[in-house]
Amino acid sequence: MSWKQAGQRFDSSVGDLAERVARSLSRRAALRSAVIGGTVGVASLAIGERPALAAECHCGPTRRCEGCPKHGCPEGHHLCKGSFTSDCFNYQGYRCEWPRGQWLACTGLGKGHGFRMCHDCIGEGGCHRWCTCLSICVCCDCVTTADVRTEQLRIQQLDTVL
Repeated sequence: MSWKQAGQRFDSSVGDLAERVARSLSRRAALRSAVIGGTVGVASLAIGERPALAAECHCGPTRRCEGCPKHGCPEGHHLCKGSFTSDCFNYQGYRCEWPRGQWLACTGLGKGHGFRMCHDCIGEGGCHRWCTCLSICVCCDCVTTADVRTEQLRIQQLDTVL
C-alpha cells in the first residue's frame, strides 16, 4: 500500500468519526429539545403561559434540496431511511443514518408548541446526491393540548403517505 492510499484511508476514517460525533451531538440536542420542549409546553398549558423556548432551526451541514414542500421531500424524492451502518453516503461524506429519514430541528415556535422537522431525501442522483429539506412550522398555532394532539395525528397520517 502506498503512502497516498494510507493517507486517504486515514482521512476517510477521521471523516467518518467526525461525522458520527457531529450527528450524535445533533441527535442528543434534538432529543433534549424535544423532551424539554414537551415538558415546558405541557407546563405552560397548565398555567396558561407561553414558553420562551424557540430554538434556531437548521438541518446540519448537508446541502438543501431544491423545491422542498411544506413537509417531507420534493416530488420525485423519497425519505432516506438509514442507520449507523448504512452505506448510503452523499457526495459531502455524510451518511444517511436516521431510521425514519427525518428528525426534529427545533421546538417552542409560534405560540410555544410549534416545531420544524428535517427530512433527508433521495432523488434521481441516489445516495451520492441525497439532500435535506426543512419543514414549515408545524403546530405554530397550537394553543391547547387538544390542538397539539390533533396536529400530531395529522402529521402521522401525512408521514404514512410519504
